Amino acid sequence: MPSEKSLDRTFIISHPSSVAVLESLPGNTSDMGLPAAGRPGTPIPANRNEPTHLGRFRLVRKLGQGGMGAVYLGEDDEGGQQVALKVLSREAVPDEQAVRRFQKEARLLAEVRHPHVTNLLEAGEANGTCYLVMEFVNGGDLRGLLIRHRQLPERLALQIICDVADALSAAHERGIIHRDIKPANILLAAEPVADETPADAVSAAVEAGCKPLVKLSDFGLARHIDQSESMNLTRTGAMLGTPYYIAPEQCTDTSDVSPATDIYALGATLFEMLAGRPPFVASDPVKLITMHCFEDAPDLRKLNPAISDGVARLVARALQKKPESRYANAAHLHSEIDRLLRGETNDVELHPVVPTTTSEVIEAVWEWNLAASPEQLWPLVSNTERINSAVGVPAVEYTTERDAQGGLRKFGTFRLGWAVMNWEEHPFEWVEGRRLGVLREFSTGPFHWFLSIVELEPRSTGGTKLKHTVRIAPRGILGKLLACLEVKVKGRRAVDRVYTRMDMVASGRLTGAPALDAFVPPATLGKSTRRRFEARLHKLHEAGVDGDCMERLVQFLIESPAQELARIRPLALAKRLNVAADQLTETCLHACQAGLLELHWDILCPTCRISSTVKDTLAEIDRHARCEACNLDFDVDFGNAVELIFRVHPEMRQADLKTYCIGGPEHAPHVIAQARLGAGESLELDLALDAGTYVLRGPQLPYTVTLAVRTTTGTGRASLPLSSSFDATRFPPLHAGRQLLTLENKYDRPLVVRIERTIPRPDVLTAAQASRLQLFRQLFPAEVLSRDRLSDYSACTLLAIRAVNVAELCEKWGDAAAYLKVSERWRSLRQEIEAGGGQVVKEMDEQLLAAFPETLNALRAALDLLGQSVDQGDDCPGDAFDNDAATTRGGRQSLMSPGLQESRGNSNNMHIQLRAALNRGAALATSINGRLDYFGRTVTNTTGLLDTVSRQTLVISEDLARDREIIAFLSEQRLTLNPCRASRASGIGNAVEVSFPESDLEEHEGNAREPRKRNV
Repeated sequence: MPSEKSLDRTFIISHPSSVAVLESLPGNTSDMGLPAAGRPGTPIPANRNEPTHLGRFRLVRKLGQGGMGAVYLGEDDEGGQQVALKVLSREAVPDEQAVRRFQKEARLLAEVRHPHVTNLLEAGEANGTCYLVMEFVNGGDLRGLLIRHRQLPERLALQIICDVADALSAAHERGIIHRDIKPANILLAAEPVADETPADAVSAAVEAGCKPLVKLSDFGLARHIDQSESMNLTRTGAMLGTPYYIAPEQCTDTSDVSPATDIYALGATLFEMLAGRPPFVASDPVKLITMHCFEDAPDLRKLNPAISDGVARLVARALQKKPESRYANAAHLHSEIDRLLRGETNDVELHPVVPTTTSEVIEAVWEWNLAASPEQLWPLVSNTERINSAVGVPAVEYTTERDAQGGLRKFGTFRLGWAVMNWEEHPFEWVEGRRLGVLREFSTGPFHWFLSIVELEPRSTGGTKLKHTVRIAPRGILGKLLACLEVKVKGRRAVDRVYTRMDMVASGRLTGAPALDAFVPPATLGKSTRRRFEARLHKLHEAGVDGDCMERLVQFLIESPAQELARIRPLALAKRLNVAADQLTETCLHACQAGLLELHWDILCPTCRISSTVKDTLAEIDRHARCEACNLDFDVDFGNAVELIFRVHPEMRQADLKTYCIGGPEHAPHVIAQARLGAGESLELDLALDAGTYVLRGPQLPYTVTLAVRTTTGTGRASLPLSSSFDATRFPPLHAGRQLLTLENKYDRPLVVRIERTIPRPDVLTAAQASRLQLFRQLFPAEVLSRDRLSDYSACTLLAIRAVNVAELCEKWGDAAAYLKVSERWRSLRQEIEAGGGQVVKEMDEQLLAAFPETLNALRAALDLLGQSVDQGDDCPGDAFDNDAATTRGGRQSLMSPGLQESRGNSNNMHIQLRAALNRGAALATSINGRLDYFGRTVTNTTGLLDTVSRQTLVISEDLARDREIIAFLSEQRLTLNPCRASRASGIGNAVEVSFPESDLEEHEGNAREPRKRNV
């Protein structure tokens, strides 16, 4: 433990190159401190030329001497009461600043009257001598007690500090900062027994587990927060305080002193009471100050394992380097200590609250010192969807249920190794920029529950200390083995890889493309995929798209992970790529026309701003929607509830549409804090809200609470007793900056409570905003058909199929039989199209239209369908169809030459003859009367291609005929392309017919020629 002398030094640093050390009185840090009674004092000699009386007070003996004056034990002549008199030295009286400082202390003490403060009784002047009369504490001080006992029991230490915090709260309420909290300024007294000295009485009380009387003394360095010229009596740039307990801001000019300055000193004092030494120890005062400024305090539990987790967290928070990370003031600290003493839980760091279990809990705690700031890391750390995928967590299947109280319950399942995991996922809990946690409670599998907590703490030297805690309650030995394997062995390596990359990207140490991903390295694409991008890039060039913006977008599409390509939000992406938002939006719109992107829509809940429905491609958007998170039905408003998004075209790359996590902060960036409160629980949120309007809401609450935050007025501390009788309209305004908001759940059921921003999200491009863009109206003129009906416009490949001999079938079989046979054939075609990855979007008596996201799948489907049409045939009623000529390979029918049907056996074996056409382009899709429908030039052109030939064959557009992948595929199938003139009605220009060489045919029995076996 540091020596008694070293603990009592006060340092004044006015320049980095000079340090002046002033020896203060024992028990003091000001020039004239107030020592504790009970120490040997110097009796006043009768022959000394010193006053024996000051007013009505007789000076008994001198208790201490300093450069500015002395402190005496005095006695009131009128009542005999013992007092302490602080006397200003006559030599110091001409010093105007000394007089002003003495008067200032008198004013401050007059303001602060409290049972745990050495209160001012009187201030006066006698024969030119200024003096202060204060309470006399007949006991010892905390410093002397620690010298005797080194460490104090946890509860007793908390009780003493709680009284000091109570005294400080009276000062802080009046804007007064003590600035010199330390053990020597905390006076203790107890009733002596027999011949005990006052100091012995205090020690005996402590040994008996009794709390002594606590008094905070020495406001000689105190000052008002409002540092007017009259109050600012310290030299500019000076540092005042005792180095073992001094706050970093007292050593530097990083920030003004505040109530949090006293909190740091009080935390250092409590640390010493529990650990037996201050948090930082050094013989060199400059080194000691440097440690306060730049080194993290040691973990209290490592010095005293008996300390509870709650007390260790309280001390660690009080010793944070940044004032805003500590308790806001002494009242805040007092309430936290009071709750700990009562055994109540009010700490957000204890959330999520885990279930009780009798099994051993496996815990892993990992820490990283990262270069990026918490503000830079939060958008990445909170993106649990991306992190889970990056570390290798399997995709999750989620289901939701609503309980009897209106709460939403989410259940997930996946396979982890050999185990199938089924769990209930409790709501994420977080405070923006600081921490997030989630609890999963398992119904089956090797675990009872799983808890993950991530905390961000700013470092004194810059950057962030990231702490990731995982706790698992396993079931049996197999659960324990799996927990150790997946968490302690695999987990650390996986999250270390992700967090390290995340930090390098956020801090700018890993550079590269503007679209550099913070979670995984760039994707690697094959040559054919890159050639596809090059071909589509040419179309963007032709459209006159901005070159730089186009290159950045294409690079993003090439290198980004598949998850990022599933939901591309143009305004957010523009910020990420560092390009103008309007330019990127226009580039994305052109990219839809070029087949690089698809245009889709998200339905946003107008209350929570979370996507309630994601329309992946062409799903119906009704005039009404529902948000499960808010338990709310709402009207779909184009100006607020519909967001324009894009997705990479599946022909270019496959987007990852799987779900890896739900409910995390990344899904609700407007939510500042979310917490789950148990029945009857209170929880304090430490927030930093700027001026504005916020909303507190919850899915189980029948009301919302408006939180008005103002710059000039309002309180910094408030409680919300959430109950059925709570009047949400009478909640007081809050003061901007830092707020301590206590949430009290008065219901008999758990509540999920959120604090949300009410300002619109700036990165949302709504349907109404999109419709006002000239380019959007030009490229997608029919995009919005009406207010309650929304359409999707994207590039796709359309397959049109027509039955070319329906009139002959009706004449041969009759209308009814022909209709049944055609209907049955159409049903079979739909199944084949869906099996090939397509979707039937139009259907008429003789014709249907299907959409495919990928052209090769559409081509394969067309060849297969035509092959079945020719070889499989359709029996006419009552006739037998000869299937011997049909040959298969690989389970698929081969395609017969268009001219072969003329030589095909019996004319009675009539069948449905099909003609097909393929075209690629942008089409308008919408839902009308609950059915999906397509419109536009691409649709008209595709059906027009069917009129270019008169026989059973396949026709493709000239654009597709130039596609290198299609040419390569047809070449592998030994199929050739023959140009043919499209009809003027098609509006598409030239078309190309797929032809089959005669050499592909072989002689077949009965003069029927059979196609060569081919697996298309």
